[in-house]
Amino acid sequence: MWNWQYLVSVALITVIVLSLGAVLWSMDSGSLTLEPGDEPEGAWWRGAIDAPVTIFVFPDFTCPVCVEKERLVLQALDMYPESLRMVYHHYPSPGFGQTVAEALEAAGEQGKFWELHDRLLVDPPDDMSKLKACAAEIGLDMQKFDEALDSGRFKEKVERDKEEAISRGIKHVSVFINGNEYEHNPGTLADLCAAIDEELERIAKR
Repeated sequence: MWNWQYLVSVALITVIVLSLGAVLWSMDSGSLTLEPGDEPEGAWWRGAIDAPVTIFVFPDFTCPVCVEKERLVLQALDMYPESLRMVYHHYPSPGFGQTVAEALEAAGEQGKFWELHDRLLVDPPDDMSKLKACAAEIGLDMQKFDEALDSGRFKEKVERDKEEAISRGIKHVSVFINGNEYEHNPGTLADLCAAIDEELERIAKR
């Protein structure tokens, strides 16, 4: 009898702890203090500079869902040319994800961050040879590109970007619209546009 009561007590405590954890998770990652203009110094961005809606992306190119979400964001940028801005935060997984992030910075050094970014979205590479093929395809100076990666000089910048995101409460690769997480995985263009329209309507009512 005592063993049965003990097991029931443990089960109840476990349910309570898990429920509380779920609530805390949603509070921490569902809405953050992220407003237009609130990004790391030197962050890569595109879209309208004075856009009322900023989409913050925290991606990892080794994550298929992240890749698809970014594709949707780029389509939305074309649909809302005066209303949207996209800010890019590196949030790579260790290993090849980190390498891809450093490669993007190396491309940015040659003025082609977004060119490489968009090329990688078409067919995300899964090894170094494919990554270098993409870099060569967009016309990068491969000697400079290889030197930048081999030197590791962008490693600290990428890690700092991810650490800054974590300090803000980002717990996983994600997309935020003016601080509110877009939680579809990956969702559809219609879903994303509906979330953008909702934010634009909210701003218009201020």
